[in-house]
Amino acid sequence: MRQSSSLAIAFASVPRRRIVADDAWIRLRLAVSSTQVFALRQTLHRAIGNMARIYVVQVDHRHGETTLHVEVERADRDAAMHAIMEALPAAEFGAATVLGADHAAH
Repeated sequence: MRQSSSLAIAFASVPRRRIVADDAWIRLRLAVSSTQVFALRQTLHRAIGNMARIYVVQVDHRHGETTLHVEVERADRDAAMHAIMEALPAAEFGAATVLGADHAAH
């Protein structure tokens, strides 16, 4: 009996993944070896258009790299990533971050 109760305690203490609503927004981080911000933004907008809610751009002139943060609906993630890979094949994807309900679009 003692063993089963310790298993129950161990099971209860395992962290669970948070259930996220299907309509949650996520932020995709992209790194591109270019400082041509206008051309990158134009290419990205042509690729994902209305799927994106906002773009945030950071340019590192020293290393010749631009980081783009793009917010899309979680349901559109696969389509957006596919379109981005087609339009910017050299782009490197970083971590995708789930945005909470308290996150406001700028």
